[in-house]
Amino acid sequence: MHASYTKQTGWPKLPDGFAFRMVSNIAEDSLGRLYFVHRGARPLVRFDRDGNFLESLGETDLPQSVNYDLGKNPPQPIGREYWLHGLHVDPWNNIWVTDLGRHLVLKFDPHGRLLMTLGQSGQPGEALDRFNQPTAVVVDRSGHIYVADGYGNSRIVKYSADGRPQLAWGRRGSAPGEFQTPHGLSIDADDNIYVSERMNHRVQIFSPDGRALALWPDLCRADAIEVKGEHVYVGTGYGDNAIYRFTRDGRNRETVGRGRDAFGYPHGIHVDAAGSIHVADPVAENAAARPAKYLAA
Repeated sequence: MHASYTKQTGWPKLPDGFAFRMVSNIAEDSLGRLYFVHRGARPLVRFDRDGNFLESLGETDLPQSVNYDLGKNPPQPIGREYWLHGLHVDPWNNIWVTDLGRHLVLKFDPHGRLLMTLGQSGQPGEALDRFNQPTAVVVDRSGHIYVADGYGNSRIVKYSADGRPQLAWGRRGSAPGEFQTPHGLSIDADDNIYVSERMNHRVQIFSPDGRALALWPDLCRADAIEVKGEHVYVGTGYGDNAIYRFTRDGRNRETVGRGRDAFGYPHGIHVDAAGSIHVADPVAENAAARPAKYLAA
């Protein structure tokens, strides 16, 4: 791993009776509190900036469900679990999650009260009021909602702040503007949308109206993405297991760390104000693996 990062030991601190299972994603609110989604009991949890457990959120609104492997024909059931996948905290500290098994996007207030549900529970589809295993969600400064409808439909859908469909773009394919598993979303200060594509091994950047702006290729199974100021961090999956840092114009690419001995499998990443990198690794050596924090020197 790059010498400027050191893994913090004993982080986070878990209370008795709580264990992570296959952590999928990490986010932070404006107060420095950290959020995690995972497949175990109490699937949405909040910690303070020092890694101390605070509470679980939304438990009554986040039940287990059966997810399906869409790579099989016909799709095959994987199992009944908590299938939370995407996670985002918006500018007003509302918490957004995507639920693969139920094909939903859910918005919670900072206290964990359910405010909005997008999609139809248990009913996958291609209409603008339905999803098919949505992978990620992000909200801009005006409240517009962007959803990566990633495993089943390979598209991006935009909604108004009150949840009305406005725009959808993309279809399955490898040409610019097309997608193969749009997996992660992030947004920059100009409200441009960054999409990490797992199966096309790239990042695409779009304006808020869906106009293609840039394409960054050769990123093996690009899963995680986060814009932090003038830099963009991309986490890649199997075959690379790396985190890269780009400038926003994409001209400078730096390898921050590579290999399972560095950041593991960065399925979800978050970079804090100090430059430390938080990693969600759902396929670590044991299913109860915890998230990890790497301190910037």
